[in-house]
Amino acid sequence: MAEAFEQALELADVYAAALFALAQEANRVAEVRGELEELVRLEQTEPALATFLRSAAIQVDQRQASLERMFRGRLSDIVLDTLHVMNRHGRAGLLAPLLRCYVLREEHARGQVEVVARSAVELDAAHRAALERWVAEVSLRKPLMEYVVDPELIGGLVVQVGDYRFDHSVRRHLRVARARLLERSDRGLGIGTDG
Repeated sequence: MAEAFEQALELADVYAAALFALAQEANRVAEVRGELEELVRLEQTEPALATFLRSAAIQVDQRQASLERMFRGRLSDIVLDTLHVMNRHGRAGLLAPLLRCYVLREEHARGQVEVVARSAVELDAAHRAALERWVAEVSLRKPLMEYVVDPELIGGLVVQVGDYRFDHSVRRHLRVARARLLERSDRGLGIGTDG
């Protein structure tokens, strides 16, 4: 499932890049984001819309006419035109990935980066501040932090900064140690063998 979403993000990013550039040019970045968020909410609450956007049984021209009837005057021209282009290329069902890519482009333009910090216990204010300073130094961006408590880590910290993952959890160290021990046992200790 995660791999399929990653592939969808790659496809959607082409459209997000063009849409973001148009939105910047028109000075409507926030408005376009709001429209995309509303479209994704509508798709999530109306399963018929999601089916309509993804269905291979619906002809491109039919979907185009329906999109025009449903959204002309309700969406900005640049968002509706983007939907039309995506429809012509068989990508009308990529609304959620489109929104995700658009948001990432918006954050990048603002000098921000999304960060998810997972720890076995809740981090106190001093640790959070130190982590935010470290992320800012490493990424050269303003971190948008999300903190998640994950007891399965046992201890330590896993930090996802954009596409980069820093795993300093006890769970990871135990896995590495186990793998090394298994590797040594597979090779054998070499005891009792004479040249």
